[in-house]
Amino acid sequence: MSRSDTGSAAPSRTYPDAADVTVTDAVSGDVLDFEAERDDETTSWERGDGLAALIERASTYGWRVTLPGGTDAHSVALADESGAFVGWCDCKGYEFNVGPCAHLCALRKAAYVHARTTDGERVRIASVAVEDTPETRPDGGHQIERALREDAVGGRRAGGEGRR
Repeated sequence: MSRSDTGSAAPSRTYPDAADVTVTDAVSGDVLDFEAERDDETTSWERGDGLAALIERASTYGWRVTLPGGTDAHSVALADESGAFVGWCDCKGYEFNVGPCAHLCALRKAAYVHARTTDGERVRIASVAVEDTPETRPDGGHQIERALREDAVGGRRAGGEGRR
C-alpha cells in the first residue's frame, strides 16, 4: 500500500529544499507513528541509523539526511506538534510506503540518543507550539529589559531599583 492508496500524499507532490522548509510545510506532512515502526521492526526502522547517518540542519524544521551507504542527501521535514510527530521526506521510500521512511526514522532516533549534526550541534526536533509563536515571552508578553525599567503603573526605574 502506498500513500496515494491511502489518500495521504500524491506521488507527484513536490517538496521544498530543506533550507526552505517552513512550519507550514512541516505540518502539511503526515502524522508519523515511529512507535509502530519500532514495534513492527520495519525495514525503515532498521535502516534508519541515527548515529551513523549524516544529518544536517537546514532550517528550523528542515533537515538533509544521508543514510549509511547512501549517496544522496534527502530533504526531510519533521516537527513535534503537541506531542505528535508530523513531517515528510522527498525520497521514494516515503512516497510509496505508509509510515515514516528510513530518513525520518534516522532523524527521530538521532534526536532520541542526542546525536550530533554535521555541524556538531545536538539533533533536536523543533516543537510547533514553541517555534511557531516567537512573540511568546517568559515574562507574560513584555520584553524583559523593558520590564526591568518600568513598574506596573508605567513609572521608570533604573535596573533593579525600586522593586516592590
